[in-house]
Formats: sequence, C-alpha cells, structure tokens
Amino acid sequence: MTLPNSHGYDYYTPFYLLATLTNVLLLLWEGWRRGFPLRPWLALVAASSLALILGSKLITHPFGEWATLLFADTPADTARSILGGSLAAVLTAVALRRWLGLSRAVLDAMALPLCGALVVQCVGCVLTGCCFGEPTTGFWGLTYAAGTLPWATQVQAGLLPATAAHSLPVAPTQLLALLLCAAVGGVLLAVRQRRWPVGSWLLLQTGLLLLGRVALTFWRDPAGEPVAGTVHPVLGGQWLELQLVLLPLGLVALGVWAWRVYGPTAVGEAVPVTTEPEAGPARTVAVVVAMLALSAMFGRQALTLPEVLVVRALLLTLLIAECGAMLVSFRIQGLRLAGLPLIAAVGGMMMLTTAQTPADSTRYRRLTISLGGQQGQYDEDITRAATTSFGGCGGGQPAQRMAYYHDYSVLGGNVAYSLRGPAAKGLQTVGVGVWAGTERIGFQSLASNVAFPPTPPSSRVSFPIYDFNPYVEGRKQFRHLALGYRLGVHVGRLRNTSTVSADSSVRTVWGAPDVQFWLGNRRTLFGQVDTGVGPLALGNYTSRFALGSGLGADDGRYLLAGLAIATHERSYSMGFLSANIRLAKTGLSVEPYAASDFGRHHQVNLRINYQIPLGHK
Repeated sequence: MTLPNSHGYDYYTPFYLLATLTNVLLLLWEGWRRGFPLRPWLALVAASSLALILGSKLITHPFGEWATLLFADTPADTARSILGGSLAAVLTAVALRRWLGLSRAVLDAMALPLCGALVVQCVGCVLTGCCFGEPTTGFWGLTYAAGTLPWATQVQAGLLPATAAHSLPVAPTQLLALLLCAAVGGVLLAVRQRRWPVGSWLLLQTGLLLLGRVALTFWRDPAGEPVAGTVHPVLGGQWLELQLVLLPLGLVALGVWAWRVYGPTAVGEAVPVTTEPEAGPARTVAVVVAMLALSAMFGRQALTLPEVLVVRALLLTLLIAECGAMLVSFRIQGLRLAGLPLIAAVGGMMMLTTAQTPADSTRYRRLTISLGGQQGQYDEDITRAATTSFGGCGGGQPAQRMAYYHDYSVLGGNVAYSLRGPAAKGLQTVGVGVWAGTERIGFQSLASNVAFPPTPPSSRVSFPIYDFNPYVEGRKQFRHLALGYRLGVHVGRLRNTSTVSADSSVRTVWGAPDVQFWLGNRRTLFGQVDTGVGPLALGNYTSRFALGSGLGADDGRYLLAGLAIATHERSYSMGFLSANIRLAKTGLSVEPYAASDFGRHHQVNLRINYQIPLGHK
C-alpha cells in the first residue's frame, strides 16, 4: 500500500492537534483521579501544554535562533521533536507546582497521558511520512507517494528518478514508535497501584521511552531525524548523535528508578506526599495573565492556528472556572448567574477571532467520530410526611428527611453519518451515541429543623450508568428562517433518583427522549429548546432554553447560552454556555459545555469531533 492514499491531504495537523487534546484530556482525568485541586491543576495543564508545543519546535533549532522563531514574523519550518516538548513540559510543572499549591505527585500524573498522546501522534506520522525509516527489502516496508519526504529524500540521494510514482519501501519506524509508546503506557497502567516513592512512575516512563527510542533509531533514516541526526562510527556500528545522548540518560533514569523502588532505602510503600499550602485564585489568574502576555508577544509564525486554538481553549476554560469560583462567594441567590454574560462575552470573542468564511457544501457525505466525557453533581433534600394508622390509633410512621448527594462521570462518544451539509434542508444526519460511567450517591439522615449540610458523607454507593442513543437530525428551510430538529431516544441505565420514602433506596430510570428544536437564522440569531440531548440524559436529565448564534457561519459552529433545568428541581437555577469551535480546516471541532448554579449543582462536558469526508453526492 502506498501512503498517503489521498495525496495532498494534511494528515499531520489533525493528528498533531488530536494528540495535544488527548494529552490535555488525560491530564485532566489524572488530576481528577488523584484528587488535585481543579483550578490550580487546570492552570498547570495549560502552562505545561504551551511549554510542550514550544519545546517541540525550539529543540529542532540552535539556541541562537530561538528569539527569531518566537518573536519575529519569519516563517518557520514544521520540524518538531517530542523530546524537547516533554522536557519543557516537565520543567514547567517543576517550576509552577509549588506556586499553584500542588504536590510533587503532579510529575507522576504527567507520565501516562504523554504515552497516550504519542500513540495518537504516531498515526499521523505513519500517514504523513515524517520520522521515516531506512530503505528495506523486508515484508514490513512502507512505500510513500511522490512528493512526500521519504520520496524526496531518496530522489535527492540518487536512489530514485524524479519521475518515480512512489518511494522505495522503508522501515516502519513510526509504527515501531507507536508500539513502543503503547507498551510503555501498558506498563504504567499495570504498576499504577504500586506503593512506590513519588516520582518513580515518571522515571520509569522516561527510561523506557528513551531506551526504546535509542533502539528504533537504528532503523530510522537520518534525514527524518530533526535533532542531532549526524552519524558517527561507534563500536563498529553507525550511531546518531541523538543515540549517544539518549542512551546514558535512559540508563540513568532506569537506574535511579530501580534504586528508589528496590534499593536498600526502599521501604515497600510510597513516601508520603507533602501537602503544599493552598494557592489562592490570584496565583491561578497570574498564570493565565502571564500566558496571555507571553502569547501576545509571539510573532504570527510562532504558533500555528491549531496550536493557538488549543491554548485559547485551555485559557477560556480556566477563565470560566475562575469566574465561577469568584461568584460562589456571593451569598445572594439572585447574583449566582451574574457572571454568565461575562463568560458568554469571553467565549464570543474567542470564537470571533477564529471564525472563517464557510465553504459552500450543501450536499456532502461525511462520517463524524466524536469522543468525550461528562461530569456533574447535584443534591436532593427529600422529606416524607408523617403517617398514622387507620383511625388515628397509633402505629403510623414519623416524618423522615434524607439528604442525597449525587455525583457522576461518564465517557463515550458517537458516530454520525451526514447525508447533507449543515445548511441543507431535509434529513441531514443519522447517528448513534454510546456512553458509560459511574454514579456515586451519598445518603445522610437529617432532622427537620436543620439546614442542608453542603459537605457530603465520606461513604458513598456506586452504580453503573450507561446509554445507547440513536438519533436523527434535520432542517426545514423557510424564506428567511429555518426550523431545525433532533429526534432520538435513550435506552439504558440512565440515572438513579431519590424515592418518596426518603431512605437510602433509589429509583432507576431506564429510558428517556432526546429532543431538540431551534428556530431562526442560524448565522445570526436563533432560539433553541431541547431536552436530554446527547450525554445530558445521563446522571441528571436536563432540559435547556437558550439563544444562540453561528457568528456569521452556517457550517455547524455555534455559541449558545441560556438557562437549564434538571429533573430533580423545579426552578431554572443553572445558567449554561455551550459552543462548537471549528479548528481551521483540520476536520476537528471542539464542543465544550458548562452549566452551573455556582453552588453544588453543575454539569461539565467536552466532546472532540473529527469529520472524515466521504465524497460529494
């Protein structure tokens, strides 16, 4: 098979962006699993992600050229190396973690997400042809089309004529790298419950990745190595400068890991993690301001558009979290939604700066693959009235009050087949979503005259929740307005709610509708009402009333803000903000959603969509 099979299509950029987003999502999941404070951890993730992007570029150039690369408008090449990116990310985490009040365990939390991100990135490298191997006659060789880097390198070396339709077969070093990263990630998963000293998991990951990189470089063509690619004869073989540097570093990392885990000072359990003083919101905001100021100083060529969007998305999320945290301090219930216009304005500015004129694609066929997750929590205060036996002769039941504390998290996604473009009338999309996760419920008996305690009990009961969600979407066009719809159904264990008996029993909901209608001009302004759309049916079934805009586009992007009501309440206590942000022409889009009453009731989800064109009808 000759790669890439669709000549001229940019495979590297979408997978590079998807790998960056994978790293961010896995870092957020690791932070949640380890119990890190949300906003300081989010600030550290944003700063380390920017450092990873910059470090991957800077390491491929001499130090004297760094200022030009960052601050001048000179076009830069596309060479990148994860070696510089991972080093910059770790150094940034070391520099900021005490400032943000985070423990040393944040370094171990960075180990597994990087392996997952590299697995995704290696797919893009295979399809693009970068990081390619030396020519081979083995069965495993990959051939690349004319115009790719392997083809150009072989033509320049005189191995091929300039009229050749494809390259000679080359060793699949990108696939070997993918297997290496997947294997190291598997090792980290297998030992994640070990009681090792803090830092051991990062040392193990670093040592294995470095030594694996040394081994696979023996099959790698020096022309595909952007860092220290000069060849030297050493010990009867041909070694790259990079191998001579990485080999001792990998051995040292594994040696220190083995000494800490199995050496005479090892005690068979983890060293207690020191608790750092909690960072106030001013420190988190300072990190955001510093990142905004730094990125404002960069030249227009320092970051590509997808990289800019990743950084902006992280900063926007962090700003929303900080706005919410500040509004929690207000004790007047009516002020809890006061920050929603500010958040919507920030989101609108972010989208307006990245909006592009959409292409005319009213009839097309596309497959859209979406992955994402959702997390939420809410409380219920249930009272059962006192009852008496027949005739009032005693034997009844006294009044009973129970507090329910719910929190839930789900992962999943959906696959959608688009028959027509977003602006076309008629049936547009047929899709199916699958979601699964866990709902945790705490129970606490209360006296009738006490205030509801905001702190949940330490012990909780866990229930699995899951959902199978087929749906269709379409649109009817009028003269100046359009009516859009989404109709579907949710089948599965969707949520567990309180019962009228006000005890520790729960009622399981096994099915629910998925309905959405919008009316208006999609480009400028439209009104929308929906109930149980996508993952909003799980954990806490939610209906919404909102206004939205495509910000001048009619290609699927939108900004939506309004009020939300969940099934356990009767008031519109939550404000929400939702968006669909198209990431240039990569085929990727990001769909964040956040709803909160800035108390103990909130929902947050994020989906990443990737469109695969199947041709025009």
